[in-house]
Amino acid sequence: MKKFLAVFFAIILLTTTAQAAEPVRIARLPIIFQRAIPDNDTCAELETILSRAVHIPLNGTLQLVEYLPPKNSAKVLGDMWQDMRTKNKKAKLQDAMRPLAQKLNADIIVCPVLNQYSQYVAISSSWSGENYMVSNVRFELIVYDRRTDELIDKKASQIYNDSYSLRGTASFLSKICLDRVIESTKLRQRIIAIR
Repeated sequence: MKKFLAVFFAIILLTTTAQAAEPVRIARLPIIFQRAIPDNDTCAELETILSRAVHIPLNGTLQLVEYLPPKNSAKVLGDMWQDMRTKNKKAKLQDAMRPLAQKLNADIIVCPVLNQYSQYVAISSSWSGENYMVSNVRFELIVYDRRTDELIDKKASQIYNDSYSLRGTASFLSKICLDRVIESTKLRQRIIAIR
């Protein structure tokens, strides 16, 4: 019984401490497609991977994080980016992250960009009858943490150039690339570290 009471009071103390602090405001933008847009299923899977990367278990109870609406954040970024590009044609997307965090009053900005997404299948005219596939995917993830003024911009790419295979599709390669940039930016570790 004493152990139960000790655990119970520890949970209450943790919950009270977590609720007393201001929640961290996270703006996870929808994926920005620079060239081709994948099919709806692939888009949904990529968005799910991103959502899981910034998910805090029991956040509804602990209220450690406040997630800003992605569509509103994307609109603000779109307006800012247009102004920035009008003033400076050489401006890069990562240049917009600090002003975006300021304007949204966000602590963490997560900006995924699908730079390249292509797949070409050639039907073989040879006796083997094998179809040939060329796929090319490039993903970029920009993470800005306003609390530490740290800007991380990581890219990953995958190319497939061989006989047709489900593991060579642009859809499959895009998930590999997204996992890699999530890992290289240490996004999950940054989110888990929020206390």
